[in-house]
Amino acid sequence: MNVYWKNSTFRALANSSFLSAIGSTLFNLVFLVYAQTLPFKTLAVSIVSVANLVPTFFMIFNGYWADHTNPKHRFRYVIGLRGIQGCLYLGLAILLHYPGTMGLFATLVVINVVSDLLSDYTINLIMHYEKMILHGQEELQSALGFSAGMRNVISMVFQAAGASLIVLLHNNFSLFAIINSLSFFIAGIVLVHDRRLFRKLDRAAAAELDNQASKEGMRVSLGKSLRTIYANHPLFIMLLLALACNSLGASLEGLTAVLLANVRTLWLGNFATTVAAVSIFGSLSITIAALWTKDGLQHFSLPSLTTVSMAFLAIFAINMFWWQNSILMLVTMAIASYPIGKINPRVQSEIFTLTDAQHLTATMSVISTVVLLGAPLGNVIFLGIANLFNPQLAWIMFGGAAVLVALGAFLCAWQWPKLVSKQEQQVKDHD
Repeated sequence: MNVYWKNSTFRALANSSFLSAIGSTLFNLVFLVYAQTLPFKTLAVSIVSVANLVPTFFMIFNGYWADHTNPKHRFRYVIGLRGIQGCLYLGLAILLHYPGTMGLFATLVVINVVSDLLSDYTINLIMHYEKMILHGQEELQSALGFSAGMRNVISMVFQAAGASLIVLLHNNFSLFAIINSLSFFIAGIVLVHDRRLFRKLDRAAAAELDNQASKEGMRVSLGKSLRTIYANHPLFIMLLLALACNSLGASLEGLTAVLLANVRTLWLGNFATTVAAVSIFGSLSITIAALWTKDGLQHFSLPSLTTVSMAFLAIFAINMFWWQNSILMLVTMAIASYPIGKINPRVQSEIFTLTDAQHLTATMSVISTVVLLGAPLGNVIFLGIANLFNPQLAWIMFGGAAVLVALGAFLCAWQWPKLVSKQEQQVKDHD
């Protein structure tokens, strides 16, 4: 929070990010509601769900392109792309007045996907500014934690607001598209005030640009990103732990819903309220952890935080198939989620520190892509067991996997000081 108030340049970047996130959060929910109103609603909702995943397949390409964008044009691209996104949603608002045919719906989906891809590219460009204006691990962690926490707050608040507003406004989908359009226009405008500083940063980056690196092909660039990750043993270990954790975490919502559909003793009033409560407790816990940077856990190593998270996730699993206490369900979910709010900003700040400007967003994208690979794996294994056998067996297997990951993280935490010390010595020797 202190970084936000003290660093005006970061504040401008954060405000721009938050404004675009508000519009996107509102419209993504509303677009799903729109799909549900169409004659072919089952297919439409499925298409929207799949389309939302499309940008993840382009993360590495987006990261490479952002790294190899000429810094001289960076600020102009950021402002211009925000304007293009705003125009896309103005066009979408007009199209929403027409009857919902399959052809029209396909056009709306394409517009939404293109905007998401442009948004990811813009975020990657902005990441280069953050690397230049944020200095030191503490400032990086504080700033990135604040940004992550605020995006979680925006997601929760404006999803709830959108669900209420769409009813109050009698399904006026065009109005929400216009709101999203305005959010992108304003997100660009708030950066214009500091345009001289951003252009100065662009000139400085251009002066330092390694001409050879700027001509690198994607294969060479990604190869360097992978070597950067592998050469840093603590970071590589955290990548493996993150992959294991995401394999479990990605299947958590589905597994919880499947069990709650069959076990009324865990309900808090009704099924929908209970599912929402579990999700809200987890999200709130992550948000508080990201925003509260001085809670003492900043002194814990990343594997130690992972151990705590996985241990309480194992207790959560035991409760789901054995004790079946609704209060314990919420408490363990909150405690298991809290360390995650600490882990993500610290891993990001480590990448910012280790990686040069020519490979920053490509390295970040590689890590994000590898971690996301765990999502389908976890869903296939645990939801497959739940459907082929029964939910209780799936939770037993889930709990056992959480214990194994916790033990692995504990062993890593035990060796962590040696690993970090060895890595630091290697960096000094290299320098």
